[in-house]
Amino acid sequence: MASTSEMVKKLDLQPHPEGGFYSETFRDGSVTLSTSQLPPEYKVSRAVSTAIYFLLPSGSVSHLHRIPCAETWHFYLGEPLTVLELNEKDGKVKLTKLGSDLIGDNQQLQYTVPPNVWFGAFPSNDYIVSSDGSITKTPARDSERHYSLVGCTCAPAFQFEDFELATPSYLISLFPNHQSLISLLTITA
Repeated sequence: MASTSEMVKKLDLQPHPEGGFYSETFRDGSVTLSTSQLPPEYKVSRAVSTAIYFLLPSGSVSHLHRIPCAETWHFYLGEPLTVLELNEKDGKVKLTKLGSDLIGDNQQLQYTVPPNVWFGAFPSNDYIVSSDGSITKTPARDSERHYSLVGCTCAPAFQFEDFELATPSYLISLFPNHQSLISLLTITA
């Protein structure tokens, strides 16, 4: 398998504000959706859909954020990746593991995060998450050799104007039993 540096170069990936690396591979501009055609949480007009490559090396995380559109994650290669969702509307916390071990570890090749839900991700092999929400870090691994490569498709299209990074204090007040996961996946000011 190629190294992280080789993948970043081959796929022309750039650092993402939420963590990891990305490259937009498709923006469907066949139709432009105006803000008047969209729910009020959409701040700007946009294309119908977008797709990106997203690479998350071992030792890094995708920080908790939310967007107003649905985002479908597609597992491509590398190690499994865990997506954490925190849903303010129903108070649910969900962990979904993406990967190629569909039978043994019940991993999924594809998963959609609903609109307006806080979500982030981490390399599954970097942490052990217990049933009570506490986390244990596994021994450090070489980030050049251990990574997850996924694709993310948003519909309607992703726009950075709608992208909102979470603050730890806000989410911990809503989900106090999951402080460990929230602290791991947020940036402290």
